[in-house]
Amino acid sequence: MRHVPRSTSITTRRLALIALSLLCCINAPLMAQPSTVARQDHALWGALEPGAYGVGFRSVFAFDKSRTWQSTRTYSGQFSADLNYRPVQVNLWYPAAPDRGRAAMTYGDYVEQTAPPAFSTLNDLMLARNREGARGSFDKASLPILLSTPMAAVKTSAPAKGRFPLVFVIGGLNAEINTNVVLAEYLASHGYAVASISLIGQTADQPDQSRAPGDLEATVRDLEFATSVICEANNIDCSRIAAIGHSLGAIEAVLLAQRHGNVVAAVGLDGTYGFKGNESVLTKAYGYQPDSFRPALFDLRRAQGEQSADINLEPVLALAHAERTLVSLKGMHHSDFTSFAMSAEKFAVPIKASYNGTGWDRATARKGYETAARLVLAFLDDEVKQMPHGAEHFMASIQAAQPATFRHIDAAPSVPSPAEFASLLASKSTDEIRAIVRTSCANVPLTACVDAGRFNNFAYGLLHQERTDQAIALFEFVAWSHPASANAQDSLADAYLSKGDRGKAKSAVERALALAPHDTSLDEAARAQIVADETRRLNEWR
Repeated sequence: MRHVPRSTSITTRRLALIALSLLCCINAPLMAQPSTVARQDHALWGALEPGAYGVGFRSVFAFDKSRTWQSTRTYSGQFSADLNYRPVQVNLWYPAAPDRGRAAMTYGDYVEQTAPPAFSTLNDLMLARNREGARGSFDKASLPILLSTPMAAVKTSAPAKGRFPLVFVIGGLNAEINTNVVLAEYLASHGYAVASISLIGQTADQPDQSRAPGDLEATVRDLEFATSVICEANNIDCSRIAAIGHSLGAIEAVLLAQRHGNVVAAVGLDGTYGFKGNESVLTKAYGYQPDSFRPALFDLRRAQGEQSADINLEPVLALAHAERTLVSLKGMHHSDFTSFAMSAEKFAVPIKASYNGTGWDRATARKGYETAARLVLAFLDDEVKQMPHGAEHFMASIQAAQPATFRHIDAAPSVPSPAEFASLLASKSTDEIRAIVRTSCANVPLTACVDAGRFNNFAYGLLHQERTDQAIALFEFVAWSHPASANAQDSLADAYLSKGDRGKAKSAVERALALAPHDTSLDEAARAQIVADETRRLNEWR
């Protein structure tokens, strides 16, 4: 969230070419942008207000040829190549020009999806999930009415003029691809291209997801591949991307946001990482590095105690270099952050007797979902579109939501990267840069805050470019921040020798010899190697 003036009442705050041609009419002329769109009876939208655009919809199926999905070896080692590779389905909602010649889609159109023959296995899986989601909670009388319910989107409608920010909406564990269809349509009507992907396991033998790190990684890579598909379209703006995830999908949203530099905002909807006993699903995921997380994060969840929620936001608090807005809402259950909240209320799906008298019912669920959708839109308008007064509107939306809890945490300054450190040397002294680092690290020890290996590797690169003075400054910085590191002194000696300063090099070698026996970052063999190398150097200089 960008800065909010203190006068505000809350102050702390991409099959490839075929797929692309299907995606958004890349070579087709763009239609004029509508100034307004007449209010329609989007039956599952409840009180949500449509934006200035119609809504178009397409499904794209593509193979990620960097990975396989079918098993290529039997238990006995027999090999058979997977010539199709990993299938990915992308559903895309996008701002569209008015299309009065065709009827809007029905909910059943989303459920009864089709796919090219090459994707039949994936389609069968996704179709089964869609049907289960529709039939699992609705009685025989309600189901046909639900399936015939009109939605907002018009299939393959011409895109509106302009380029629109990409937003991923990621479902929970093994969720159907349209689990948040209302939110997707709503955001598209307000000027966002919204994508949802198939959520599958690592292999066709085990096509369902689990919470294992390998399955999370597979989904994040699917999202990255989908980005390469979607971003080839000329009406999609991928310079500022957002990722929204519900439940387990919130973890995948955080991981994508950490890894993809163009993701500027992430939203967790009742994210798994925020409940006691589930924190490690995020913190033990492949590549999770809280110190490298920079996008603004909006954590939105049900209040403590609602549906037995036991909240622990330590994984969010660990993202110290990101702005975080934490909001909980009363009268919300876990599924109320999906479109089920809207259909269940409309068709009066019964609730468990145990929830009678708790203050939660289908009406509070529907109102809560509408509130969540409006808050997400306000957050995206601020962080992604950077609309004038976006921060104030977001804060006002939170106030109007009457949250059970609210907290905004500003981003702590981050440690300059090695490249930034080298650039800062042109305008600041090493002492001034070190002061910046001390402030950035705050209460974290320098040895844990400064990545010695990263700085060392970059400094050796500077030596190879004959930028010796800058290299020395970086090596000295590593030695300063890791005073017990024999390896830091060994590297510093290399830098001094490169400049011809044998005196300083000898001092660094002697320091390395003194540190090596006690350097706990080295194993026994590495310590012995350092001692042997430094002793050899000293003998050569005598």
